[in-house]
Amino acid sequence: MKLPELSKPESLTKIAYDAIHDSILSGQLTVDVVYKEKGLAEDLGISRTPVREALLALSAEGLVTFLPRKGLVINKFSKQDIEEIFEIRESIELASVKKICRNHATLDFSELGSIFQEQKKSLKTQPEATSFMKLDRDFHMAISKLVGNNRLLSIMNNIGDKVHLMGLRALSVGGRMEEVIEEHGKILEAIKNGCEQEALSLMEYHLDRSKKKAKTN
Repeated sequence: MKLPELSKPESLTKIAYDAIHDSILSGQLTVDVVYKEKGLAEDLGISRTPVREALLALSAEGLVTFLPRKGLVINKFSKQDIEEIFEIRESIELASVKKICRNHATLDFSELGSIFQEQKKSLKTQPEATSFMKLDRDFHMAISKLVGNNRLLSIMNNIGDKVHLMGLRALSVGGRMEEVIEEHGKILEAIKNGCEQEALSLMEYHLDRSKKKAKTN
């Protein structure tokens, strides 16, 4: 008889990474504050070594910057950063919309529709920017999944955290959540119906609006 395999506990580095990463995306750790490794380790109740390793990984991802002999800061995004990320998004997402529309009759839109309804409902039940942005990210990732290109999906995952943080900036502008819901709804209907030119125009407008809102903060 073979014994069941035991689940392996997560490493302290992974635990530290997840905790700090989530705190950055939720806004608990903010820009313009210098943080110390020691302080973060004490907050997490672990030694400095796994915290250091986690921070090195986050630095490689462009989320934090080390300041020699001072500590570290959460990265800000300049207007140029926002331009570059949205240029990548526009290239990928417009190409995705085009391919989806041309194959719309063979695709299953149930996941995308479900995410949209959840995001719409969250506006009434839990209108909180971080939760809303998580669903926003899910919506755009679901569009990318419909393309069926794993490399494209990998690129979207790679820029996902930066898009999330830029999105939080955009959502801080009053009324943007309601606008996003309206824009997402129109995009969803257009791609489901295979209306290529309409869907492309709607996605281009949506990304341009989000970019402009992110730049205003």
